[in-house]
Amino acid sequence: MSEAASLTGLVVAVVLGGGAGWLMYRFVGWMLTEIAAADAAAGNELPLARLSPVGWTASAGCLVAGGLWWWEVIAGGLLPLGVVGPATETTAVLGRVAAHLLFFWFLAAAAWIDIRYRVIPDVITTPGVLLALLVAWCLPDSFLPVELMQSRSFAAPVESAAGLAAWGTLASPTTGPSLVAGGIVLGLFLLWWATCTAPFFEVAAASADGSTRRVSAWLMEPRLVILVGGCVGCLVAAWWGGLRFAALQSALIGLTVSAGLVWLTRGGATLALGREAMGMGDVTLMAMVGAWLGWQPAVLTFFLATFLGLGHGLFQIVRHRENELPYGPSLCLAAALITLFWGPVWRLSQDFFVDALQLGLVLGLVVILTAVTLFIWRWLRGLGESAD
Repeated sequence: MSEAASLTGLVVAVVLGGGAGWLMYRFVGWMLTEIAAADAAAGNELPLARLSPVGWTASAGCLVAGGLWWWEVIAGGLLPLGVVGPATETTAVLGRVAAHLLFFWFLAAAAWIDIRYRVIPDVITTPGVLLALLVAWCLPDSFLPVELMQSRSFAAPVESAAGLAAWGTLASPTTGPSLVAGGIVLGLFLLWWATCTAPFFEVAAASADGSTRRVSAWLMEPRLVILVGGCVGCLVAAWWGGLRFAALQSALIGLTVSAGLVWLTRGGATLALGREAMGMGDVTLMAMVGAWLGWQPAVLTFFLATFLGLGHGLFQIVRHRENELPYGPSLCLAAALITLFWGPVWRLSQDFFVDALQLGLVLGLVVILTAVTLFIWRWLRGLGESAD
């Protein structure tokens, strides 16, 4: 990409970032109002959280979008200089930075609301997952790039780069349609739909005069639309085959592995602490992270979030004397950091994902560190309550 095109893209990115910041201000304001109304209806009278001025939000959007464009397009922060391959083509670079801007928007919205009300609504994570699956199919090269040595029969091997898949890379088109692969993809989507989504509307109880309204409400339920549309999309993608289907498959595997890891950690920590240790919103948030990045970056995200969560907890106790720790912001910040500094992070950690034993040790270490973090947080919270 020429210097003029890069600078023009930077200006466009800054303008779009400002618009995205304004949109987030409107969206988060609407969400906080809805949450406050639901709390009031349930008898929990909580003050409506105030938002920062819209100018601050728009300015932050401009800075994030401009900085991301400079880092990934102009500075080439995700790949070293001199690398060739599918992940370095202009289309791939532009698609990747656009995908990351969208991803960061969902992360910022989830973190903002979780900090305010200790909840991560499905209205953020569900569209975030669906958009991630759509982006994976439309822009397979939007996955984080990894370096590999490409052998050549006529010359010495050359260092290449391609998007990271569930196994290996998206370096070349895959085989045609596969019934087994299509069934796996459909099964993973149904598993996510059943465990990580909830009805948008409350359906009235069936009665002699209300059954028709109940059926009508059920047919208009957005969750049903997601189910039908997702199943059709998975089947069409499986029939299509090729690189796009491989990318969609990688996104769904990433979704399942990351959500399952947090779900298992949540269950174990709940048993250890005797009460709910993590909300289901953290599971749906990590499902979204896995769909955007893949399961390997999601595992690293969860690993990094344990340390960020402990630091955040210490800050909450010392500065605000709060007893609850929202884990969502730590997950969001960790996902953003893994995305931005993916190059060195992958070079340091890729060996752990090659050997099955090492991978098991990494996953076990992630679960243990999370449990230890929660234990330390509980102990520190007890000290804070004693001091009061």
